Amino acid sequence: MATILLLEPHPLLRLGLRHLLAQAHVPGDLVDLDPGSLHQPDPWTHHADLLIFGLPADAAQGWQMLGDLCERLQPLRVLVLAEHVPAPLPEAGLPDAVRGVLAKTCSSDALEAAIRLVLAGGECFPSQVPPARQPEAAQGARHAAAPIVVPLHSVPVDLPGAAAVAAPVATPETPAAGAHLLNITERQYEVLALLARGYPIKTVSRLLNISVATAKTHACTLYQRLHVRNKGEAVYVALQRGATLNWIGPTPAQPTHIPMSSLHAREACEAA
Repeated sequence: MATILLLEPHPLLRLGLRHLLAQAHVPGDLVDLDPGSLHQPDPWTHHADLLIFGLPADAAQGWQMLGDLCERLQPLRVLVLAEHVPAPLPEAGLPDAVRGVLAKTCSSDALEAAIRLVLAGGECFPSQVPPARQPEAAQGARHAAAPIVVPLHSVPVDLPGAAAVAAPVATPETPAAGAHLLNITERQYEVLALLARGYPIKTVSRLLNISVATAKTHACTLYQRLHVRNKGEAVYVALQRGATLNWIGPTPAQPTHIPMSSLHAREACEAA
């Protein structure tokens, strides 16, 4: 069973989240942390499978607090609940353990599915859904920013509840369109789209038929163009700018077919 830590500075919101998660049958043991006792955390709170962290209104102070918590408690994954999305990114960059950011006003189904996805190895970041594609129930301020899940790692397709936060079906994004939105080159877009699927840089280089060094150069350059420090931040910023990163991927190389007549002729020559 997974160990899930819940840290929300607002007492009433923390109570509501605790009740919601208890009713959601999330696969794990929920531990409600008291912010006042964090100066001496219990040993069993270390290396938790997931830390659900409520970002306070003072985002800068909240990110600093989260960074300190990650150093002391070393959670395997962190899911941040922000007052508003897109949430301002910390100057020092997202902590490595952060696997997603959701609005505190998201639906209970979206929160439950996001937790399940993160526990399964995925990542999710918020993105503004175009009004024309939003359902009627999402037109209000409560759902002004719907979560779009980006599976950066391998996630089981039959994951319960994962469909609740899936992005609306959309036409695949072309590298040309995505590159124009993000003000990067098409090759840099292709690298980012493949990294967003969880592929290591060596696999990206193989899929794009470029060297590993070239793939790393493209990744570093696009991070600089987007003013981010890592892949997670790059995906976050790309979604906020309207990109979907749902490129269908490179066309696989077709196997070379040798006509049977040529094959027989070769065999005859070898036999002679």
